[in-house]
Amino acid sequence: MRGWKHLARSALVAFLALLFGCAKPQRAKVSTPAPPQAQVSLPAARQAPMETKLHQAANTLEQLIADAKNAIPDAILNRTTCFAMFPAPADATASVTGFASCRNDSGAWTSPAVATLSRTTDKQLSGDLLLFFLSARARRGLLARHLDLGQTFSSGKGLLEIERPIIEPVELTRDAFAYSNDGIGLHGITLKKGSIAVDDGATTKLYGHPLDVRQLLDNSTMSSTVTSSFTIAANSFFNTITPAGIIIHHSVIIPAKELPQAERALDRFHYSRGYEISCFGKMYHIAYHYLILPDGQVRTGRPERCEGAHARGYNSYLGIALVGDFSSADNPLGKKGPRQPTKAQMESLVRLCRQLREKYNIPLQHILPHSQVSRTECPGDGLQFARILAALEQPSGAGL
Repeated sequence: MRGWKHLARSALVAFLALLFGCAKPQRAKVSTPAPPQAQVSLPAARQAPMETKLHQAANTLEQLIADAKNAIPDAILNRTTCFAMFPAPADATASVTGFASCRNDSGAWTSPAVATLSRTTDKQLSGDLLLFFLSARARRGLLARHLDLGQTFSSGKGLLEIERPIIEPVELTRDAFAYSNDGIGLHGITLKKGSIAVDDGATTKLYGHPLDVRQLLDNSTMSSTVTSSFTIAANSFFNTITPAGIIIHHSVIIPAKELPQAERALDRFHYSRGYEISCFGKMYHIAYHYLILPDGQVRTGRPERCEGAHARGYNSYLGIALVGDFSSADNPLGKKGPRQPTKAQMESLVRLCRQLREKYNIPLQHILPHSQVSRTECPGDGLQFARILAALEQPSGAGL
């Protein structure tokens, strides 16, 4: 019975930390859920050609997600308002059919519309073309169902996470960023020209019923079994990262008497705070990637390669939260939990940081307290961050 009570307390502590941490979401990232398993896609031979091409595009996105070297910087992904993907044309002078999708008001990607790319003879385009539209005017052009890159709209060479994990806002002044997928991986290109037109007739044929294509792209929440594989893959693609660093937090626990009583209420609270994310075909609410309990136990939150929701502008960094409120200003008497991390927490934190540094080749200067990248007390003055850095500079066998 004593063990069961300890387990229950640990579970409650975990819920507390996740609810009232110092995480600050920058966008509610909700996604169209996967269709029920009973709905099986038709074999390719029985699918319409456009539907087959759409499934192939979804498979390409999933392949890009699986390889960490294809990660696009978080700054580009978060500012992308519309996205278009065109398979490699057999003839550089020919038009090619692909698909476009935009974010709706809740941050989810809409079901795709069929689009056509023409008038591009760029020799850099040796594979599939992926276009990320960042500006409001580029979005308006796509919603108007026609835009000309290189003339009215500017296109920049896309960057990868391994090249530039953090990009300053001033660098994102282009209307769009372009990438080519040559089957080996993504590389940035500068698309000098290209005309993109949304095909209303082909889109209606794809869905099998009349629809308003502008409304579909603008703010639709419509789900379709025909397009679900692409929509799910697109949401996962935009929520996938290659970890570029580590941000340390405290969880900021409040008194237990103020907590909601039901687990379902906790789940709804996470959803309302905008922590929800679709990644690798699953939904996650937890803002952090790891949580460290006072006894040193390490609990996983969202997967390491799923974007966090814990530090605005730095959500391509892994978020690690220690349970407690270590701010002397916010928690002077310890009523909101421990005022300093326990020795077990610090040891687990250093050990976890070492493992993640080695796994993702993270430089020491990319391990930061939340307060260094945001105006916040987190992780509090009770956590001596200099001790963590000093320990990480020592050989792996050395302690704190």
